Amino acid sequence: MRNRNKLGYINKKGHAKTTSIIVLSVAVLIALLLLGLYTWKNRGSQPDENVVPSPTLSAVTIAPTVTSVPTQPPTPTIEPTVAPTATPTPTPKPSVTPIPKLGFEPVRALYLRPKAFQDSGLLDHYIDLANKTEINSYVIDIKSDWGMLQYTSEIEDAVAANACLKNFDLRKVIKKFHDNDIRVIGRLVTFKDSVITKYKPEMAIHHNGALFDQSSKGDGVYWLDPTNKDSWDYILEIVKEVINFGIDEIQFDYVRFPESNLYEYELLNEEKERREYIEEFLAYIRKNVPEGTILSADVFGMPLISKRDYGEIGQMLETIGWDIDYISPMIYPSHFANSSPSGSMSNGVGQVINGIKFTHPDLQPYEVVYNTLMVGKKRLEAVEGYQLKCRAYIQGFTANYLPTGYWKEYGVEEYRAQIQAVYDAGYDEWIFWNASNNYVEEAFLPD
Repeated sequence: MRNRNKLGYINKKGHAKTTSIIVLSVAVLIALLLLGLYTWKNRGSQPDENVVPSPTLSAVTIAPTVTSVPTQPPTPTIEPTVAPTATPTPTPKPSVTPIPKLGFEPVRALYLRPKAFQDSGLLDHYIDLANKTEINSYVIDIKSDWGMLQYTSEIEDAVAANACLKNFDLRKVIKKFHDNDIRVIGRLVTFKDSVITKYKPEMAIHHNGALFDQSSKGDGVYWLDPTNKDSWDYILEIVKEVINFGIDEIQFDYVRFPESNLYEYELLNEEKERREYIEEFLAYIRKNVPEGTILSADVFGMPLISKRDYGEIGQMLETIGWDIDYISPMIYPSHFANSSPSGSMSNGVGQVINGIKFTHPDLQPYEVVYNTLMVGKKRLEAVEGYQLKCRAYIQGFTANYLPTGYWKEYGVEEYRAQIQAVYDAGYDEWIFWNASNNYVEEAFLPD
């Protein structure tokens, strides 16, 4: 009995255990099924490392490199270089401030003798002439043919030698010209000087132990020695002084030696060619003046048509201009040789210019000026790197000292003919010379 009960007890206990295992298994199975179902339903909510996102606007903005075209334009960003649109608006470029020598209109000038700008009435006349006509510049003497400085100077040697005016302020004259938009060119007679040479004869050209006198009458026409460095320094002092006055340009006249074919004399140094001394002097001046200073030199007309140093005066067209801005050749028709058997400027033959023989050059102002400029222009253009510009002196006077039949009255027609010759030769600047300032003023076009 007891065994049957024991067996019954065991059977009940095993049945219960089996039931528990089954229930637990079912529960686990259900849990796994539910977990799998949950995972299957949410499989798209986690990003896949191997999937490249679509190039949406946010993706284009964030990604450092975009290789596809966005479906809508991204927010504009500033780029270092912006490509122009189909119809670009021109961007104005900042203008470059020119140096002084580029700031002027082409020079149309007259030479004025000292009285013309030292007398207030005459000064006003010439200012009025410039205001009414094409004249826009004047050449005034700062050192005259005799060596006198045409203003009150503070240069020690000039004061000691009485080589300057006592009470004349050149700055006021320059200011008055400038107030009327008139350019002022200072003519400086360089080595011809009868004043400082008497005070300092060691700076002068000599002959036979005395000062060389160019005058055949003993008038005391003396010259500074262009080979003497002390002469250079004296001229440099003058240049610096008038630059401080506000002068617009320094124009060296008589920047040469006296003609050796006409005169005998001795120089301090004669180791080099004469042109070398003149060129070294100009280089010395250039080196010692402010940058942008306009420098020019007057030369004879012959250096334009002669390839040799005519008269051994030290002026060669192809080499004189490396340290100056302009040359002003004196192309006066009256100054070329005529074919008269005797008289002023006569050689019995005439002058060949640009292959043309002129027997009566003063009678042909246009042809003489034009052909002289054309010969010189060709030579200037043949020198590589040469920046020298040409601004001619032309004839504003009547040369009635020439032989009869070899001169003519210079009036409006002759003035305009020379101006036209300058323009036709490809130049646009000119200066008229008349030592007495008796200009034919009606020849100048109204402004």
